[in-house]
Amino acid sequence: MVRLENLIPQGVQDTHSNVYEVKEKIISNIKQVFKAFGYRQILTPTFEYYDLFLKAKRTIRKDEMFKLIDEKGEILVLRPDITTPIARLAASYGNQKDNRLKFFYSTNIFRINRENNCSRKEFTQAGIEYIGNNSEDADGEICAAAIDCFLSCSITDFKIDLGQAAFFKGLVKEINIDNEEIKMLKNLIEHKNFAEVKEISRKLNVSEKVKNVIDKMPYLYGDACKVFDMAKDLVLNKEMEDSLLNLKKVYGVIKDYSYESHVSVDLGLINHIDYYTGVIFKGYLNNYGKEVMSGGRYDDLVSEYGHEIPATGMGINVDELIEAMELMDLIDNKSSSTDFALLYNEKHRKEAVRISKKLRDQGKIVETDKIENTEKYLKASDIIEIVTVNDELLSVFDKKSGNEYKCTEDQFLNKVSNSKEIFSIH
Repeated sequence: MVRLENLIPQGVQDTHSNVYEVKEKIISNIKQVFKAFGYRQILTPTFEYYDLFLKAKRTIRKDEMFKLIDEKGEILVLRPDITTPIARLAASYGNQKDNRLKFFYSTNIFRINRENNCSRKEFTQAGIEYIGNNSEDADGEICAAAIDCFLSCSITDFKIDLGQAAFFKGLVKEINIDNEEIKMLKNLIEHKNFAEVKEISRKLNVSEKVKNVIDKMPYLYGDACKVFDMAKDLVLNKEMEDSLLNLKKVYGVIKDYSYESHVSVDLGLINHIDYYTGVIFKGYLNNYGKEVMSGGRYDDLVSEYGHEIPATGMGINVDELIEAMELMDLIDNKSSSTDFALLYNEKHRKEAVRISKKLRDQGKIVETDKIENTEKYLKASDIIEIVTVNDELLSVFDKKSGNEYKCTEDQFLNKVSNSKEIFSIH
């Protein structure tokens, strides 16, 4: 006999009703924030051409994508990323330099993590993309919207790390090292590996001034004013100077939203340097090690599809967010309930159906069944009241109090209409 758990591939899972209700509520909160900022919902295909992601060389690695062949022999992939398809879509609108496109989405992403076979291969992501605006105001708005998303879910203990990809790019221009060495260095800097960063800098054929900047890079995180004060003495060229000025301006926008207490600056936030061209965001909830939000400015991506259009955005991993909220005890585990179970015999079925329709028109959750099944509704924990339809009067049993009473149909419907009790979770 096949074990049922072996019928589900590793890295995916069923979502049961109570968990799904929680997830839908969180997604609804996030979508309301996006709408409030003027973003419009879109949906890109679940399948995309493999070549779409090969063209955007700096996004998703080849070995992270689920590939399949269509009937024409074309290589397709399950959507491994949403920003790249949105960049394709934005390019189809033509040149938007003097206009703006504000998109939001909530969709599933499919990705293989070769380093951790037990990680999710399918997860839900909700996010926004602001295309056609290259100002610090757009970046600040993206960060503010992310903060509002957390607050809408009653999360207050979180932090957004704010970085700038071009600051490290400027530093690299002063160092003669190959791509693999750059990759190693930026990884060490982002993970605050102070000793190994210093060891690498000692081996480089660069001036002591440049070595000093490399050594200090992992320390450039924390309070914004402190980081800006340290960083201004480490600027080596115009690119570093401009990137620092841009980051200060974005931080100024965030201060105007009065959200600076939720933000820290990290100039070592550079691991996705090839993808982002400016400001970078990463969001974390307290005592939860994994990021739940990431994003930033990616001005070069849309140009891969024919139009040079600036863009910025962010995405929230909804599944990671829920996992973090569970650890913080912020999830309401109450299950959805049925307000009324209407039980009848064949003679009174039409009457029961009529009453149930009137109750549903009032927004109540109603189940109907034959009277011989009364016992299972008495045992069920998710039924609030059981109503039995008889010849003359309705018999109403309140399971919570254990009280039972009889009344006419009109009396019952009036009582429900006038009741201030909130029955189920809708």
